[in-house]
Amino acid sequence: LPEDYKPGDKRGAVIFCHGFTGIKEMYLPNNAERLRAEGYITLNFDYRYFGESGGEPRCRLIPMAQVADIRNAITYLQSLSEVNPDRIGLYGTSFGCANVVYVAGVDERAKCTVAVVGPGDCERQFRVGPNFDAFMDKVRRAKAEFVATGKATYMQTTRMMARDPDVVADLEKAQKAFPQWRPEVTFESLVDIMEFKPEAVADRISPRAILWIHTDRDKLVPLYEAQSMYAKARHPKKLVVLENMIHEDVYRGDGFEQVVKQTNAWFTEHMPAR
Repeated sequence: LPEDYKPGDKRGAVIFCHGFTGIKEMYLPNNAERLRAEGYITLNFDYRYFGESGGEPRCRLIPMAQVADIRNAITYLQSLSEVNPDRIGLYGTSFGCANVVYVAGVDERAKCTVAVVGPGDCERQFRVGPNFDAFMDKVRRAKAEFVATGKATYMQTTRMMARDPDVVADLEKAQKAFPQWRPEVTFESLVDIMEFKPEAVADRISPRAILWIHTDRDKLVPLYEAQSMYAKARHPKKLVVLENMIHEDVYRGDGFEQVVKQTNAWFTEHMPAR
């Protein structure tokens, strides 16, 4: 709750959705704190299979299950007496960006959305890497084995991010800072990840507002991912490009400050806290 909250108030609330294999303690509490200072109620949570949430096997990343978890988080906030049930927004970074775009497209309760440095088509994003088809053949075999036997094998998160050394370096630091985080994903779930294309529902977000923020030197999630989603969406919409910045810059320094400035202004304009 914001510090100026008074009993009986009904405030706008924003759900913060973290990225690929992340947990609620990583990165986004900083964004939530800055929005809370503007009078909003905020919620950071763990998707199923990750962090403090339940589910087995651990670290299974099923995008449509994460979409369901976000929608359940909306339902939870609507049950709270402190929350205005008609003023619930979404914020997502990296893979969380993809998730919130999809939720905004299919759930009219998401009144305002901010989507930062995430993909609109996960297969398109990852296909730029080498030997993609051979890699996916292995993934599909792992999926078949999981379906038949329940046996899960794992892939390190850093291997999925290998084409961006800056992201890998930051993840290695994060692993030391958050020892409870397991930086891995079940190999079979990569089938579901590659089939996830949130831009397919971007045109359904209107008349609710969405802001995309992306960095122009992003090696992990190229700028064209945000541009493609933006092109498919209808107004009210906005695309902000942070110049001379990489993927990880949205979490730190001037990049973080620019993200906060744009985020807070967008929610204030389209979904006021009061």
